[in-house]
Amino acid sequence: MFKKSLISMGLLLSATAVQAASQFDFQTEIEPQVVNGKAVNSSWFSDVDQLQLHPGATQLGFTVGQIVFEDGKRRKFNSRLMIMSFDVQDEQTYQLNYKKFRTIEEANKFNDDPTFELKTEDGKPVEFKLAVLDKNGMQGFRDYEAEITEFNKTTGVVLAGESATAVTVDASKVSLGIKQQFANMSREEQQAFMQWAMQNLK
Repeated sequence: MFKKSLISMGLLLSATAVQAASQFDFQTEIEPQVVNGKAVNSSWFSDVDQLQLHPGATQLGFTVGQIVFEDGKRRKFNSRLMIMSFDVQDEQTYQLNYKKFRTIEEANKFNDDPTFELKTEDGKPVEFKLAVLDKNGMQGFRDYEAEITEFNKTTGVVLAGESATAVTVDASKVSLGIKQQFANMSREEQQAFMQWAMQNLK
């Protein structure tokens, strides 16, 4: 009886485990702005050009900022806002790249028809969808989060985070199941389970 309860509770506990984050590497010129409707902040970066993403459907809003030549002078080119959608797998490493341009003419062509390459660490291509928002404005004064929210409403995109309420309900049911099974154990079974739980703490 105890062994059966232990296995059942172990399955419930594993169902509540947090999935490990995946690593998203990108060229220095690529500037992440919004992930799944939320503005990117410094805590999301594990390195200057590396983000931590949770597994699941992911929408990444980013811009490209690169030095180019215009009339023989160097200047900073800032692209339009790109919106990339793809599925993030658990404990995977992704690499996002593009072919750098040299002149403002090449940059403008890229702005109209951007091309990116998204691969896993072992070189396998990853499918993605890409949209470009044709909006103007100084980059430092843009509200990218609001722009993507408007884009999602217009195109009917529903982000994974918007169904978080359903996930919370499921988690509470699992937690209740654990409590009920623990309460139904004898004192000896509860003590044995606690010893097992302590030995398997992560």
